[in-house]
Amino acid sequence: MIQPPHPIPLPDGERGEGWEMTQIIYGIHPVEEALRSSHLEFQKILIAAQKPHHPIQSVVDLARQRQVPVLFTTRETVEKMALGGLHQNVLGILKEIPYVDIGEILLNSKREGKRALLLILDGIQVPQNLGALIRTALGCGVQGLIIPKDRTVGITPTVTKASAGAVAHLPIARVVNIASTIDALKKEGIWVYGASGEARDLIYHLDLDIDLAIVIGAEGKGIRPLVKKKCDRLFSIPMRGPLSSFNASVSGGMVLYEVMRQRDLIREGEDE
Repeated sequence: MIQPPHPIPLPDGERGEGWEMTQIIYGIHPVEEALRSSHLEFQKILIAAQKPHHPIQSVVDLARQRQVPVLFTTRETVEKMALGGLHQNVLGILKEIPYVDIGEILLNSKREGKRALLLILDGIQVPQNLGALIRTALGCGVQGLIIPKDRTVGITPTVTKASAGAVAHLPIARVVNIASTIDALKKEGIWVYGASGEARDLIYHLDLDIDLAIVIGAEGKGIRPLVKKKCDRLFSIPMRGPLSSFNASVSGGMVLYEVMRQRDLIREGEDE
């Protein structure tokens, strides 16, 4: 577990917890991005080619720069370890990776001197959705992701692949209880807004230039009732057509881009 210099008090059980098993990542871009991350440590890199060509050679070069062992092996070996995933002849074995502490995320946000922006995912079950949300969150300036320990997919090789390497750069905290974590965030001055299809307020009508945590619920089920009650405000995304809701990763992307749009417009207005 990574401890911040001055931890922010949180309820019992709300400290970040370490991933309990060795993590395997595969694919040229995810492995390359992980090698560029200063907080990820590799055991080794496996290459299923005797004469690596570009862009595999760039992975080999980065690994050697970081003094990570590179082993050349058979495609069958990599296929077996990637469990049939699209590995592109490149696979990395990471050492145990810690989830970060929420206090560290908040301290880093304060050091940046920007409005806080956190993303809370309440029970995402589909690895591809989680990976896509991580990728979008990183691109929209989210400073940290919070997921529950149970009833959700963890950071798996499929998630890492779907995030296109964003997992290597976005701080992720895993907590026992989302509801009590929201209470703790409120005490730190963070407003918590939840996405709900039944809400009357539209996302476009809210002031999002505040210290903010956005809650996105599980596919199909949405935010759990207790977590929904803890939110300061609920909002919906306008939708036309016969369907009643968007995919979780699509919803998260639209919400985060609206936050970024509003904040960019305000910054531009201040600079004029």
